[in-house]
Amino acid sequence: MALSGKVYGKDQFAVGIKQKNVTAFATPASASATYILLPVTEMSYPNITLVESGEIRTNNSGMIELKSDQFRTRKGGSVTLDFEFPAERDLLSRLMASVMQDHTEDTTNDPIIFHNHEASSSETLVRPHLATNASSSSAGVPSLFDIALYYPGSNENKLMTSAVVQSLTLSFDQADGRALVSGTFYSGFASDAGFKLEQNLTGNSGAPDVVPQTFVEAFFNSKTLDLDGSSDVVAPVITAFSFTINNNVTRVGRDANGDAEAYAFGIPNVEITGEISFLYDSTFAFGNAKNVMQDFLDGVPATLTLVQGDGDLSQGNRALGELKITAEIYSTAVNLENAEVGSVITLPFKVIQPINETTGDPSGTAFKFEIVDSKQNSTW
Repeated sequence: MALSGKVYGKDQFAVGIKQKNVTAFATPASASATYILLPVTEMSYPNITLVESGEIRTNNSGMIELKSDQFRTRKGGSVTLDFEFPAERDLLSRLMASVMQDHTEDTTNDPIIFHNHEASSSETLVRPHLATNASSSSAGVPSLFDIALYYPGSNENKLMTSAVVQSLTLSFDQADGRALVSGTFYSGFASDAGFKLEQNLTGNSGAPDVVPQTFVEAFFNSKTLDLDGSSDVVAPVITAFSFTINNNVTRVGRDANGDAEAYAFGIPNVEITGEISFLYDSTFAFGNAKNVMQDFLDGVPATLTLVQGDGDLSQGNRALGELKITAEIYSTAVNLENAEVGSVITLPFKVIQPINETTGDPSGTAFKFEIVDSKQNSTW
């Protein structure tokens, strides 16, 4: 039996993103715009959450819901899109800015651009409210994207309006060699005006703009784990590391089309979790001062610092590709397993905000992600 029609392969689909200013929050995504290729390994189908209900009402002699009892509408709904790809240097800061809605950049040595994304006592992740009356974006935040979904069939393309990164995971696995990034885009525009089907995308000759890629490798020049804020600083042999940021974004309000009038973040909070695996050697012998099991039982946090490069990110000393992650981690378990490389300790953790032990006020850095690339978020 012969196949009827065409069968498409996964590599014939594509995802493109376009940064937009928050003042255009309510402006639908454009079919004539140029979108930059998001180099996903496989395009996911968007998930549409509709407003719907169906229940048995009175004066129904049967036990099954009636057709007339069913209600479904795109108004008030949302759209999400999952993604995954090997981490690309010039895209990473844009995604971090969107999920954290926090970003500063130093363009003094352009085209060497320094980016900082931080949650600390001085740069607290407040609950930003993206809306149509918001001020203009500065340094790429508040961060919004329009997203184009390219399909191989004629006029089957789709457009998502004013999306933000809802969750973002960055994984460093020594076996893979490259860092991997995955996450979910969220849009509160699910109406036919906000989530557009059967689009003829004409920008850039109907294809996403392909930009040069520079992969982020899965290694660290230095790694330190300060187990209790004193002298117990160790340099573990890391086999794997990952962290996930979930901003719990949700839509607020409903305009004439049924689309979001604003986004609220961090309700009830922003969650940063992760997992680090390292060799279990004499450094971490149970019973000594660096006993991670005892720290877990005692509820003692640790400061984790991971660096690609020499660690000096001061102005004039930065180099393309340098990266630094600093996090105050609070282990939620201690797991020990025998792997091919030997015994490995795995610490699942959550990031917490340090406090001044005297006053109880927030103090210091909870999480900081710094990277040096060649693109300005403010003009990207």
